[in-house]
Amino acid sequence: MDQYEFVEPMVQEPMVQEPVVPEPVVPEPVVPEPVVPHEQIENIAVAPPMPVAPPMPVAPPMPVQIPMLPQRFCVHTTQYGREGYYLIRWTHSGFDQDNKRIHCLKPDNHLNRFYNIASRTITPYRWNEIITKKNNGTVSRPMRWSYTDKYLRFDDTRIPVLRITPYNVLPSIKATSFIPISAPVAPVAPLAPVAPVAPLVPLVPKPTMYKIETIPQHVIRALLRDAAMYEEECPITSVDIDITNGAVTSCFHIFEKDAIQKWLSLPNSREKCPICNTPCNSYTLD
Repeated sequence: MDQYEFVEPMVQEPMVQEPVVPEPVVPEPVVPEPVVPHEQIENIAVAPPMPVAPPMPVAPPMPVQIPMLPQRFCVHTTQYGREGYYLIRWTHSGFDQDNKRIHCLKPDNHLNRFYNIASRTITPYRWNEIITKKNNGTVSRPMRWSYTDKYLRFDDTRIPVLRITPYNVLPSIKATSFIPISAPVAPVAPLAPVAPVAPLVPLVPKPTMYKIETIPQHVIRALLRDAAMYEEECPITSVDIDITNGAVTSCFHIFEKDAIQKWLSLPNSREKCPICNTPCNSYTLD
């Protein structure tokens, strides 16, 4: 044991941390901006503002195109057991309480023309609504119409075939406004040339004797006034009859005076009424 020497143990002293003292914050000095006198402000050049592009114009919305009812048209119908087309026209008859145009529907005259039925392509079929009244009525009713793929053709005349609903808004059918459908006729072989015939000796026309030599003025005025009130038309020209342009024949049929005078002056008329085919004269108001 004498070989070992006693060593005193070492004791470590605790470490004491020195307090941290923050450095003082020194504020930066505020340098005031130089004040420019008012007189010098005006001389300072100011950069012009950048140009601004104008706004792009906005196209207005496209208005909805509403087709107008054709001035003359026809509808497919049946009259006296025969299939055909009812020819109609319309005239302007004022406006209703909603400021909508009133279409006055009247029977049109086919003028004894032969019409061909043709087809066309129309898509889509659009229904249009209008206000109508009959030619001899006072009640306005709404009517819907649309085109079909059919139309009647005579030379350069085109009359479209329409669909109408309701059907009772149309006026009564007249014989001069109904076009019956006829079956096509087979072509006939040309005839052999005929030998020339000697010209006939012209016959001297005999003076025509009419039962009625004149019509009193008050009778003519009453007949023309009734025709104007019921909106009757001339069977030759389809012109509305009134007191100023009407004429009464000795068979008491009413025409437009210029039309009936021209008709009676034609050699083929033989001075006969175009309705009843009897010899007649025409009388007008003086």
